[in-house]
Amino acid sequence: MMKWKKFREVIFLAILIAAGFYFCEATRQVQACSYLAAAARGKSPAFCCERFDLKGKGGLAAEFKQQENTFATEMTDQGSYKTGEGNEVPEEGEAVKDKEDDVGVADSASMTVFCIDNKNLYADMDKTYSKGYVPKVKKGKAVIVLPLLAKAKLKGDQVKSSLNLGEAENIPFVQKNYEKDVSLKKHKIGNKGMEQECYLISYTLDLKKNRYNGSYPVIITVTAQDEQGNEVHQDFTVYVTITDGSDMDTAADTQTDETENPQFAPKVIVDSYTFSKDTIQSGDSFMVKITLRNTSKKDMVKNMLVTAAPAEQVELISKSDSVYVEELQTQKTCEVTYEFRIHSATPQGQYSVPLTLDYADSKGNSYTGQGTVKIMVELPVKIEIDPIVVPKEIQMGETIELQTQVMNLGRGKLYNVRAVVKADGFNAERTAFIGDIEAGSALSGSTEITAVGLSGNSLYGKTQGTVTFYYEDEAGKEMSEEKVFETTIVSPLSEKREEEIPDDTSQWWVIMAVIVGILFIAIGILAARRFWHVRSIEKDMEEKYEDS
Repeated sequence: MMKWKKFREVIFLAILIAAGFYFCEATRQVQACSYLAAAARGKSPAFCCERFDLKGKGGLAAEFKQQENTFATEMTDQGSYKTGEGNEVPEEGEAVKDKEDDVGVADSASMTVFCIDNKNLYADMDKTYSKGYVPKVKKGKAVIVLPLLAKAKLKGDQVKSSLNLGEAENIPFVQKNYEKDVSLKKHKIGNKGMEQECYLISYTLDLKKNRYNGSYPVIITVTAQDEQGNEVHQDFTVYVTITDGSDMDTAADTQTDETENPQFAPKVIVDSYTFSKDTIQSGDSFMVKITLRNTSKKDMVKNMLVTAAPAEQVELISKSDSVYVEELQTQKTCEVTYEFRIHSATPQGQYSVPLTLDYADSKGNSYTGQGTVKIMVELPVKIEIDPIVVPKEIQMGETIELQTQVMNLGRGKLYNVRAVVKADGFNAERTAFIGDIEAGSALSGSTEITAVGLSGNSLYGKTQGTVTFYYEDEAGKEMSEEKVFETTIVSPLSEKREEEIPDDTSQWWVIMAVIVGILFIAIGILAARRFWHVRSIEKDMEEKYEDS
């Protein structure tokens, strides 16, 4: 009986242990479900464990805290969660809302990169955008201020802005080309000396003298590139309110009269222009004198400002790019002068320098005209010709070959290079055609000339000839360079006689001189040997006599 009781106690204890393991496994399943439920609601799993106190403060909650970032990051990659603390997980079908103050972060799928700083007050602003900002209009000018904040990092921290003033005839703005680059800088805000970093776009628009009251939209286009090279393009509309002009209703009758008797704007054109050099080459500096003409027969032009802009390969070296003309009467002309320089590496071709003409008529209406100065640039031609080698004497009837070589030391190609020989007493068989020579290369040519005798009383004697080299540059302009040579035409008979007699005589004297020299040397050597031999014999006899 005692053994059976112990056996029943062991079985009961085993059942209790199995029930305990089963209860623990059920508890773990509940915890896992709680974890997933918390994730579905956007709550932290560690938060749920602490909330239900499933394993205590040091248990499952601590374990989930260690794995929380890894789990959140994995879920972000799958598109279900955001990484980091404090970010809410949206419900299914709900879009993520950008925070207005999160300037440094932008959603890659969002096309809106810029937003207006509507909380701060900048220079030339009476109100912030949130309180109803309106551009200032004063003394015939309208000042527009647009502070922009970027939600993404932009390439070079720079944007490009331009204006669209509209195309209606009754707009109050003077039409011009407005485009500028704006960099990210810190600007003062408010009256407390604080600063805000932004892209501050500001324009000052000239207003027409005859303008009408109303609210006119001005579209500011902002373009840039982000750090990945993606193009960013965004438009902003600012309304300019005109209150110091005429009313459209009261001006209806006046407008009808003006329609019946239209007033045409005076036109100022570029009548002509002249250069200080006949030929302008790469690397040259020159002056250009521009003649402007007022084509109107009724209206004079006042306060004209002529502005020249530097062009491609053309540098403006005048002290100022603008010239002021106080007035220009009807059908009259005036002159303005600029100094330019062509870059030394400029290719040959035509280059245009744009001119802008801002002026007013006698009633104060402002106008803008355009003009152009066209500059034809040529490449400097540099060639080098080897000296012409000709024998000093040429027999009558003899034919010789003249070799020529031309080197192109310029940066442009030379075309149709050829050499023509002219000399009294010679006939050239043909023109020496060399061909086209590339920059930095050389080519050779040859021709034959025959001595036919000098013109005049004598057929023989000294004569001088020329070799003229003709060539064309890339513009088709023909140029030439001349080389001179000298020679003597001699008779073939007289030349043979003179060669034979002097040559034989000179050779005979040379041979005789050599023979005589050799004889003298031999006699000297024999005499010296005889002297030393006799001297040796005498010395031996003296020694023998002394011994005896």
